[in-house]
This record gives sequence, C-alpha cells and structure tokens, in this order.
Amino acid sequence: ARGTSTREAEIVHRHGFWGRLSVCAPADRAPVAVWRPGMADVRGYVSEGLLGVMTRGFVAHLEDLLQAGRAQSRRSRKIVRCRLVIDATGLSLSTLRHLPAMMSMTGLGKQYFPEVTASVTVVRAPRSFTFVYNAIEPFLTPVMKRKVCILGENFDEGLRSHAGLERCCLPS
Repeated sequence: ARGTSTREAEIVHRHGFWGRLSVCAPADRAPVAVWRPGMADVRGYVSEGLLGVMTRGFVAHLEDLLQAGRAQSRRSRKIVRCRLVIDATGLSLSTLRHLPAMMSMTGLGKQYFPEVTASVTVVRAPRSFTFVYNAIEPFLTPVMKRKVCILGENFDEGLRSHAGLERCCLPS
C-alpha cells in the first residue's frame, strides 16, 4: 500500500474507515477528515485479533489531524481545528451490536484528543440515527450541540453552513 512500511500499517491502510482529505476547509485551511464507520468490518477486526492494530491506526490518524491543525494554526496565527465529516452510509440499528468494540477503538479520541475537531457533520444519516440523536440531544451541552450536525441524503446546504465545505470536496 502507498506509504506503508510495515505489515501493521498496510492492514490499517487497507481496512481503516477514516482518512484526511488532501483538500482543506476554504475558510481557514483546516484539515478535513472523513470517517465511514458503516464500512468498517468491526466483526472482522475482533475475530482476526486486529482491534489493537486498528486502534493504533486510529490514534495515529487523530495525531495527524492534531498536528495538521497545529501547523495551520501556526501559519495563520489563530487556532485552527479539523472539520470532521462522518458518512453514515451503511449504519443501521443492527450496527449497534458492534458498538462496544467501536467505542473501545474510538474512545481514545475523546479522552486524548478532545478538541481536535471544530465541527462534526454527519451526512447520509439514516432515520434511526437521527431518532437516536434526537433522544440524546437534550443531554448535550450547548457547545456540543453547535459542534454536531446530523444531515440526511440531501446535505449540500447543511454541509456548507455547518462545516464550510462543498459536497464536491468529499470522496464519492
């Protein structure tokens, strides 16, 4: 795989559901990350004993976002944080059975990288996802509510207004 020097890096590159785009947010040149958790083979990660490998890969991704934001912050002389777009394609209520494994892998993000993202925009969210979010939204702080935006299939305007991104910037 491109840019990998170890077997572990090759596995993460091939099976990871995350990445940083080569384009930046137009307003402040912030890094843009795209996650596709519905494409993750979490059952495979667990059954093949790869959860630790994938977790290390995910942490490396978060560190990359932190450092990219830090570098842009230095260049622009102001704090610049990543825009995160979560493509919810493939997520459903049945995905919840893998939630403990997914949380163990991604939970380090909240613990060690809490302020990496300026916004989290979920696109192509199924109705069930929106229903669950609406149930927990009253318990979120006002800052968290501003940071998160849940959008369905027609997300162009919402993506633009929430994250400052155009749909054409995202991988198809």
